[in-house]
Amino acid sequence: MVKVRMNTADVAAEVKCLRKLIGMRCANVYDISPKTYLFKLMNSSGITESGESEKVLLLMESGVRLHTTQYMRDKSTTPSGFTLKLRRHIRTRRLEDVRQLGYDRIILFQFGLGANAHYIILELYAQGNILLTDHEFTVMTLLRSHRDDNKGLAIMSRHRYPSEACRLFSRTDFTKLKASLTQCRSSNDFEASEVDASIKTCSNNSDQVKKINTSILPAKEKKASDGARSKKSTLKAILGEALSYGPALAEHIILDADLAPHMKVGNDYKIDEGTISNLVQAITKFEDWLMDVISGSKVPEGYILMQIKDTHIMEPAIKESAMDKVYDEFCPILLNQFKSRACIQFETFDAALDEFYSKIESQRSEQQQKSKESSAMQKLNKIRLDQQD
Repeated sequence: MVKVRMNTADVAAEVKCLRKLIGMRCANVYDISPKTYLFKLMNSSGITESGESEKVLLLMESGVRLHTTQYMRDKSTTPSGFTLKLRRHIRTRRLEDVRQLGYDRIILFQFGLGANAHYIILELYAQGNILLTDHEFTVMTLLRSHRDDNKGLAIMSRHRYPSEACRLFSRTDFTKLKASLTQCRSSNDFEASEVDASIKTCSNNSDQVKKINTSILPAKEKKASDGARSKKSTLKAILGEALSYGPALAEHIILDADLAPHMKVGNDYKIDEGTISNLVQAITKFEDWLMDVISGSKVPEGYILMQIKDTHIMEPAIKESAMDKVYDEFCPILLNQFKSRACIQFETFDAALDEFYSKIESQRSEQQQKSKESSAMQKLNKIRLDQQD
């Protein structure tokens, strides 16, 4: 499956790449779609070879991505109310800061200083969001309002954006990892026992109500519960939940520790302290890289992984050209599980993101065009057949 969303490491790497934009001014804002917006940034002091001011196009898609782009896109002829409000408050303003809030997938862009500052906040998790706030983080406009009464959060207009609720980054040591793994494992074991109890109850009820269902329902329920339990009780799933880095980075860390990602973990499969020590060493190595990206001088390179698809042409002379390379994954660090796959390396992660998403957009556009042409041909053929009859 083609990767479309960015994880924590992707966001940290892209924020580092985008910090080069600090000092540029927002010349305009355009809406590409109801969730995708293009920010035109200009630097009057930076003159290009053609004698023009330096210009950068920054693309944000709510819940999905952000990167600069070299590719032109069709803009909406009539700007939306959201776009007009962004223009009113940040156009001509200087970009003063770009940062990730904690280690959540939330990015903050600060335009202006002091009481005149405005923040653009992009959320890349769940359904995503783009918000405009004033210098006190009071929301002025946003794409999507929502609230979580259990957590006491309200992401709504004229409410204060809860920036303090973002998770702060802290190093993972032996004690922290052991506690996290124990907590996640206990939670999964409790869920599994509840599933078993519910299946048993459901089976007993089905025996009493309809004997015909005894051979069908329990089998389906058992298969579903076994699949869910086996998925949750793997080292990859538990470590991904414990670290909150996501499954891909969890697998990379596990392989770096010379362990099997799908190793079973539970009451019958204990994690010994030697295994935890190996994991801590691998996590420390990854977090060293992450801290270098966040606060060091490292500007991360980018990688695009490809799937090779055979178009079933058997002639040896043209078989190589028949192998289609399809973009499948992007990452700022070549993950261990991908090292044997074909990839393209880019000088920066920002350039890799632009190439990846632009290619995906191009392929989607081509598919839509082919679908329209096919539909038109079907209608034309139908008209011809009707005329012949």
